[in-house]
Amino acid sequence: MMTRRCSERRFFLRPSKEINEAFVYCFAVAVLRYDIQPYWLSVMSNHHHPGVRDNKGNYPKFLSYFHSLVARCLNVYLGRRESFWAAEQSGVVRLADADAIFDKMIYSLTNPVKDHLVDKVFNWPGFNSLRYQLSDTPVVVKRPSWFFSDDGKMPEEVELRFVRPPEFAHLSQQEWADKIRAAVAEQERRAAKERAETGSRVVGRKAVLRQSPRMAPESHNHRLGQRLRPRLATRNKSLRVALLRENKRFVHDYRDAYRRHRGGELGVEFPFGSYKLVEQGMVRCKACPALQ
Repeated sequence: MMTRRCSERRFFLRPSKEINEAFVYCFAVAVLRYDIQPYWLSVMSNHHHPGVRDNKGNYPKFLSYFHSLVARCLNVYLGRRESFWAAEQSGVVRLADADAIFDKMIYSLTNPVKDHLVDKVFNWPGFNSLRYQLSDTPVVVKRPSWFFSDDGKMPEEVELRFVRPPEFAHLSQQEWADKIRAAVAEQERRAAKERAETGSRVVGRKAVLRQSPRMAPESHNHRLGQRLRPRLATRNKSLRVALLRENKRFVHDYRDAYRRHRGGELGVEFPFGSYKLVEQGMVRCKACPALQ
């Protein structure tokens, strides 16, 4: 699945050595704490795009912990105390097949290029997992000294390795790297062509670094797109229809179980995938269909 979360209409994630390392540290700690498999990570000045696999149903806890840790850590660094993240919920998209995973990965990794901030992904000064995915090497970051105690429980440093989605396990590392590199290069060419046709230019790495974290985007058009909150992605129409029907059936079954539970019926089983009430120990959940 892929997540998108915006900071509070400001460039609180504006790239710098300290912010890049603190963000990755918090992400890596949360990944290890909740046994999440990270596929990729792209951090922009006011939002981020992680792609992950949640094998144990820990994603809600993972997001809550991760975003809370980032907010508290970077608020201290920026010398502020107000809300760090925008009020709306994180956008979470289920990636239904291999094409959807790869498409969203390239979309995330090339976000700085498509927004014409830089001409090449490697020129983006914020954190981007591309180089680590291409080389299959981990990134190691140290604990931010301005927030965490030296004698606390948080690790002094953490290692974060981006894993390859199992849908592409049949490829060698070289084939996987070549596939990513070619798709990224194509997006860079498209962005360059668009600028040539419109006569526009990239903002540039130096200009991005000069921006104040308290600045806000001049255009809010990107927020209009958030009125649409897709829950899944796939180019396969029949699969998309089937999964949308599955989601609709879950909502129906959940509401029915909730109505019966509120009415006093004992032993009501909520549909598999129910989370909060089950996590709180208030209701029971049906077993995963594959295990029945």
